[in-house]
Amino acid sequence: MGVSIHYHGRLDDIGLLAALRDEVSDIAHTMGWPVATLDDDWSVPPSATLGKDGVVHGNLGLRGIAITPHVNAEPLVLYFDRDGFLRSPTSMLLILGGTLKPEAAWVSMKTQFSDPDTHVWVIGLLKYLKKRYISDLDVSDESDYWDNGDRRALESDMSLLNGKLERLGSAVSAGRLGDLTGLSADEVASRIEQMFLSEGP
Repeated sequence: MGVSIHYHGRLDDIGLLAALRDEVSDIAHTMGWPVATLDDDWSVPPSATLGKDGVVHGNLGLRGIAITPHVNAEPLVLYFDRDGFLRSPTSMLLILGGTLKPEAAWVSMKTQFSDPDTHVWVIGLLKYLKKRYISDLDVSDESDYWDNGDRRALESDMSLLNGKLERLGSAVSAGRLGDLTGLSADEVASRIEQMFLSEGP
């Protein structure tokens, strides 16, 4: 639950990766944002698995950069496989495990718990990357800011969802949803829906 940005695409030319990484790294360092990089060996077939310890073992086969523009936002992941497709470590593990088709893989970033400025900045960066590096970049923005540029609607969506999440957290803490032990996901969802309907918007 919460505003997220989903995106997928392919580098116009795999040779552009170094320039993309350098540009994004310069921006992040200027702004003081954390940076993470991957530089796996593309000559080795990817073979990564997720161990019982929660640690990735083996080669993900990804190169690129991820930046975190807000302490309460997920990272903006710009990792690519050897064919130039955008991939997250999670999507790559699912592809390698046979549970996700490569063409169905999207990368996601939740901005809900940051602020509208962060969301606007990320959309601006993605638009720039589409023009310069990933011309087929497809973005699904849950706030619709990618399509309409309506900052007021973005702020309203984020505020509304934050309010609902706070109410839900309070209800769970206070036990107003009752005993959830043994309930199915649908039954829990039904109780949450009933709470919001009874309390109004």
